[in-house]
Amino acid sequence: MGKSRSIAGASDPHANRVVEFFDQRANDYAREYHDETPGGYALRVRRRKVLELFDQPGGKVLDLGCGPGAMAQELVERGCEFWGVDPSSKMLDIGRRRFRDHQRIHFLSGDAARVALPDGFFDAVLCMGVMDALGDRHRAIREMLRLLRPGGTLIVTFTNLSSPYAWWKNYIFYPLIWRWHALRARTVVSKLGGRALYTRRAARQLVQSEGAEVVQTVTNYYNVFLSPLDEVMPSAALWVAKKLEDQIWPRPEWIAAGLIVKARKI
Repeated sequence: MGKSRSIAGASDPHANRVVEFFDQRANDYAREYHDETPGGYALRVRRRKVLELFDQPGGKVLDLGCGPGAMAQELVERGCEFWGVDPSSKMLDIGRRRFRDHQRIHFLSGDAARVALPDGFFDAVLCMGVMDALGDRHRAIREMLRLLRPGGTLIVTFTNLSSPYAWWKNYIFYPLIWRWHALRARTVVSKLGGRALYTRRAARQLVQSEGAEVVQTVTNYYNVFLSPLDEVMPSAALWVAKKLEDQIWPRPEWIAAGLIVKARKI
């Protein structure tokens, strides 16, 4: 699946490594949305599906873990006022440069556990590619709901535990890569750590456990080329993923790498 964006508490050593990682690759991440690669396609599909679920035109919207502001333009075009929050200063710098002339786009430094804005300030809160890397996910959901007005829309993405692609990449491929680098360097290589993958049921239960009402769950990104095949054969992997995403070929929903949960604040 596409690279996740960083957002976490600054006092957590793991969170600090995540922020450092995304600071280092901020420019590459901003470009990936335009790449004709499986990773770039995954990011674009996720953005499109989230926008299809979005139902608060003209409202105040928070993108928690906004990265370089990949959602800002589309939301402003829908009449919204956009706030992007991220702990990566390099990501925020890119967003501020891109939208420096937009009066309805704002970027703030912050994390998923605490956003320096008042209760009920937003009509919608988006959180994309963030939950997998957090330590206290319940606290993050509570903070999102605090920021939402009653009846507001919450849209959160998760990585699907049932997906062979996501499972392999998280539990087999990445650990092997980290061990290989450690052996080559003859030292302990700092890694981002295992990410939390969710079943559809578990993702819904997490959001509901903090008092939100789940109204819809959709899947996205059907990559059947297990890493590193998707990188060795990117054109073939991309072609198949598009066929499956557009339902030109039949597909079981459980193989999707991504889950998107839409909920309401009660």
